[in-house]
Amino acid sequence: MHKHLINISFIISLLSAPPSFSEELLVAKICPVTLPDNQIHQHLGLLAFSKEWFHSSRNQASYIARDNANGIGIEIHFFAGLNGQLQGRNRAQCDKYRILQTRSSNIQLINERQNQLDAPAENIEPFYDSANLEYGHGTHFTPTDDQDKPWQGQVQRSSTVAIYDTPYITDAYGLEGEDIRIEFETCVVCERDNQFDQILSCGQWGYEREYIGGHTGWTEPEFIPVSCLTTASDNFKNTINFNDSMSYHYWVNWR
Repeated sequence: MHKHLINISFIISLLSAPPSFSEELLVAKICPVTLPDNQIHQHLGLLAFSKEWFHSSRNQASYIARDNANGIGIEIHFFAGLNGQLQGRNRAQCDKYRILQTRSSNIQLINERQNQLDAPAENIEPFYDSANLEYGHGTHFTPTDDQDKPWQGQVQRSSTVAIYDTPYITDAYGLEGEDIRIEFETCVVCERDNQFDQILSCGQWGYEREYIGGHTGWTEPEFIPVSCLTTASDNFKNTINFNDSMSYHYWVNWR
């Protein structure tokens, strides 16, 4: 119980933290994570989204966008609460918590769909907290690559599961006269060894680059604020169901 209370108070205290302390987790948005159960939503924990930052092709990261910025960065942490702790009440009967993320874009990227799982095609697992991506479980250090982070070196974090995402899009992919809009939906997954997995609550976010023409082309990214979802959107479910590279839809509870 004390661990649960410490986690929540820690998150709340960070909401008012000044941006100068870039080593700290600067929380900008908190989404409740629940388990729908006979019309009653069991509270399992919190999904915390950090303050966004900006970078130029994964370099020159800062909380204020430079003129040449073409991408954003964010860290997303799930904190299991009293009902969600695996060694505690574990109301959802999970064996592990994972992060599953989809990406939607209004531009055509090479060998990619407009809506798709946000994971490398060569990965065996569809989750963001897996190979070739930046993530952490429990008490961990941030990724070794700090060129696209607004801090130097590795700093310690502590959460049930966390991901570190630094997407960007160069002007070469833009269509003249059209804004660039990239959107993500990030969901907590209750992974079960001997039963179907269950998608829990989610958060939607993204960024947009406005087309202004001339020598500039597109502006620096503007962050699309996080919106909390009690359950995954239909677009998220359809993206999972019709994904070509990984047949994860066979393992989720809505099959």
